[in-house]
Amino acid sequence: MPPVDPLSELLSSVRARTASWARLDARAPWGVALRGKPSTFCIHHVVTGAARVSTEKDGHALALTTGDVVVVPHGRAHSLRDRDDTPVVALEEMPGVRASGHDRVWHLTLGGVGAETRVTSALVELEDPFSVPVVSSLPPVFRLAGAGAGQTSLVEHLRLLAREIESRPFGSDLLLARMADALFVHVMRAYVETLGDAPSGSCRSLELVSALRDPGVAAALALMSRRPEHPWTVASLAEQVGLSRSAFAARFTSLVGEPPLGFLTRMRMQKATMLLREGATLALTSQLTGYASEASFGHAFRQWSGMAPGAYRRQQLARPSDLRAEPGARPGAEGPPARRAARA
Repeated sequence: MPPVDPLSELLSSVRARTASWARLDARAPWGVALRGKPSTFCIHHVVTGAARVSTEKDGHALALTTGDVVVVPHGRAHSLRDRDDTPVVALEEMPGVRASGHDRVWHLTLGGVGAETRVTSALVELEDPFSVPVVSSLPPVFRLAGAGAGQTSLVEHLRLLAREIESRPFGSDLLLARMADALFVHVMRAYVETLGDAPSGSCRSLELVSALRDPGVAAALALMSRRPEHPWTVASLAEQVGLSRSAFAARFTSLVGEPPLGFLTRMRMQKATMLLREGATLALTSQLTGYASEASFGHAFRQWSGMAPGAYRRQQLARPSDLRAEPGARPGAEGPPARRAARA
């Protein structure tokens, strides 16, 4: 049997829905703001120069220099600029973007006459990325820098992207569309590699990286992430990955930080919040998350989130799309949800 590639298994269900690409040539002072959009990954590569990136909602900020790659996942609104106090222009209001109509490849120039910075950017909207645990655990913004294999491959991919944006040769539209999926995988590979080398990452992410390195646990994570609606039990999962029930339950809980069925509930609820935000009916949401009835789904959702699914759906549909709850965030009360982890 060939060895398990756990990252491929976990990410196999994630596909790019749409993508926008930009090459930004800026001279200080300069600043551009990107509004939030659910399920969108923003990747910025500083080709030359320096920049500052900051997220609007929580104020995370990073200083970037030549060669750095910064990723803003989860559709968070953020800005890029030469200094923290430089005013910003909304990306949608820039002349090159407004004039391009349906075109999603932009070559933009802005700023003054100061120091030059060049940035290549990708805005990739993904289908249901937050059902994947290592994706839903990503920090609000993170920088990828260094000479690891994952980082090197990512930068090479971004350089190819920059050439396609600049020259737009025949076939570039198709190539750019296909590159979106590959770019996401490159980012996640570099991120996992960084966590493995730097124990300063978040506890949840480090737990998941450890789990990815265990073939049995990684295979179970992939099964539940891809098919959360399936009526999994601890015994059926253990059988699928070739372990005894007790050994599997103990190993999974130790590496992931929660029992298998607790993880399964979380995957189902994260998928449910995505479906409800998009307007799915309670009947359809129940079916797609593995519950036999709307009543059983409603009970599970209330325990997990602290509010009824219908109320959450109405709340989200009443808000502008770019202000809806971020994927992976728990609805309802601001504190921890009143949920009970399922026991193995």
